[in-house]
Amino acid sequence: MSQFKYVYSRLSGRAKEDVTTFVEIEVKKPEARPVALLNRLDPLYGDRDREKKAIQALHNLKQGENESSAAFYPPFEREIANANAEARHPTWPDDSKISYLRNALNDKLKMMLVPVNRAEISSYIGLATKCDELSNSMELLGQWKKSSSSRSQSRAPSPAAPSSRAQLEVKREDMMEWDPTPPGSMQVSALRPRRNNNLEGYPSKRPQDKTLLGKRAKWVSQEEIDARRREHRCLRCGRDDCRILTCPLAAPLRPDSQTHVSVTSSRPRVIKAAFEDEESENETTADEQ
Repeated sequence: MSQFKYVYSRLSGRAKEDVTTFVEIEVKKPEARPVALLNRLDPLYGDRDREKKAIQALHNLKQGENESSAAFYPPFEREIANANAEARHPTWPDDSKISYLRNALNDKLKMMLVPVNRAEISSYIGLATKCDELSNSMELLGQWKKSSSSRSQSRAPSPAAPSSRAQLEVKREDMMEWDPTPPGSMQVSALRPRRNNNLEGYPSKRPQDKTLLGKRAKWVSQEEIDARRREHRCLRCGRDDCRILTCPLAAPLRPDSQTHVSVTSSRPRVIKAAFEDEESENETTADEQ
């Protein structure tokens, strides 16, 4: 009874509502078994075509030319279990499972099974165990090697950077990634790796970021950066619901003369981002959509 109630307590929403009447009837019985509740849920929310899908997957499942048994067997066994889950008989005969497994093995493993004593692989478990043993031995001897195509792909040069980046002739040292370098720490920060690569703006799909795409953040003072950090706002645009790694604005450029932005101790929620307009030098704000 306790197990039955536990299974019911783990349900929520529509699933719990659909079986409430069934549970009220079952709990009045001397022995309410959890399997009865599971059997009730299975036709309601289970995959009714699971057996057919699994059988089709077994027909199409093939071990890769250089795929070890440790990588191939778990998904194969999962499809065997799915195909057997809704079968009329409790278990499939070994001959059927052996046939599926032999058909799925690659040529290397099939050749290794030729000299094996037939008594060792007369059962499905015996065949699966022997395949695993042979695969492990072949792996130790270096038989599972990467294909030549994968090796040639690994040696291929990386693709060229997009042309849009080439058009943006801005030095990286002129971009503010996190905050201006504090006085006296230039030598230490120069040795540290870059912590953020979102220099040209994250391609956000949020409605409130739509008007900010393709625009650049405005360079602000160290005082403003410190205030944003204390208030857990985005260091780049200054909004509460944004972070620098996913900020749609590009990194700001260092101006000839910095403009200090004053920060008050108490503030309302910030939903506007400060950015530079390409057509004018005045500050423009983008309202959240």
